[in-house]
Amino acid sequence: MFFELTTSLLAGSLAGFSYFQKKGGSSDAVKIQRICAQNGLDFKDDNMQLLRKSKIKDGGMVVGTEYAYRIPLGKSFHDYELKKAHIQDGLNNKQSILDISFSDLRTVKLDRNIFQAIKTLLDKKKDVRKEIELSYDGVLKIKVFNEPLPTKFDFETGISKGWKVPVGKSRGGMILYDFEKKAHIIVAGTTDFGKSNWVNCTINTLLHNQGDNVSFTLIDLKGGLEFNRYRNLKQVKAYATNVEEAAEALQAAVEEMDRMTEYLLENGFSNVKDAGVKERHFIVIDEAADMADDKTCQALLKDIARKGRASGLRLIYTTQYPTTETVSSQVKRNCIGRLCFVLDTATASQVVLDQPGAEKLPAIQGRALYKDLGLIEVQTPYISNDAITKNIQPHINIRPRKERVELNEEGNRKATKGGSHSLELTETRLS
Repeated sequence: MFFELTTSLLAGSLAGFSYFQKKGGSSDAVKIQRICAQNGLDFKDDNMQLLRKSKIKDGGMVVGTEYAYRIPLGKSFHDYELKKAHIQDGLNNKQSILDISFSDLRTVKLDRNIFQAIKTLLDKKKDVRKEIELSYDGVLKIKVFNEPLPTKFDFETGISKGWKVPVGKSRGGMILYDFEKKAHIIVAGTTDFGKSNWVNCTINTLLHNQGDNVSFTLIDLKGGLEFNRYRNLKQVKAYATNVEEAAEALQAAVEEMDRMTEYLLENGFSNVKDAGVKERHFIVIDEAADMADDKTCQALLKDIARKGRASGLRLIYTTQYPTTETVSSQVKRNCIGRLCFVLDTATASQVVLDQPGAEKLPAIQGRALYKDLGLIEVQTPYISNDAITKNIQPHINIRPRKERVELNEEGNRKATKGGSHSLELTETRLS
């Protein structure tokens, strides 16, 4: 009885001490106002005002707090963006503050190990570094997250369904990319920072979620090393390792697209979803820069980017050399999705994201900026070679070399819902 009373008093004292220190003027909301004032973001006669605060949740878990401020007249959102590092560092200047909540203490068991458990909690709180995100929609919103993004998390099947694939974990939770809503995506980034790994995660997610409905044209212009493990999959229609083979594979995809377009027109449908066609054909290119000087490939890619969505074609366009030459304007404008890993210059970031930022990412493998309606920093999933091997094994179909690289006519003779449409595909001779 005495032990339980003592431990309860100890836990309550810690929480109370933390609470009263925060009420005494050291809360994050007040800290932000002080930091901004010290950095010239306030006026004597027009101060930054807290309008509201709300919890940020990931599922049922509170992961941070969003603070909304009215900013003084004469200041812009850009002024605050420039001071983002000052605000974040100031919030992490804990001094003597015990940043412990009652919800933290609920995780501590009231048993004989309570003192060690509290010490572990204190050590964790001491080491945790808060991170922030800024946005503006008439009021300044500063999201303060209790913990930073993970530096790594492993790929798992079952995270998504249908044609959705995981982009990565943001500070507010998992972000998914829906290829039914945004047909094409550009993926860019310096070598060895996670670009190809994300593509592998996407291929494996699609195989797991839509193994009977997905097909691929794989164009691997990095010596064939990245996609070689997939070349015997029954879902692979064409596999190319040089520009000449790439042109032939893209031509076959465009011819398929044209036949589907003709079918849709004849039957009064606007796209494959309306027609009940379940199949989707993904053209995946790993090092698109190697095709930049080939006029045939560029013309075919532009055609796919402009017209492929309605016909069921999806484009994953990756490069480690994003320039206006390697990412044409027509391809870019039709690729709503953008995922950008670390780049060396703001100019390269501008090509992919239409704004700088990728050059400032931390040198962490898998860390990227995802652009949708706004710009979000994410940690993309990591997939190991063993996980890839396990996932693709049921889909491997060993065929003679010539047959392997030809379009899989059999796999495309699938009827639409309630219809009898089938594709008639011509052969190609990719080596």
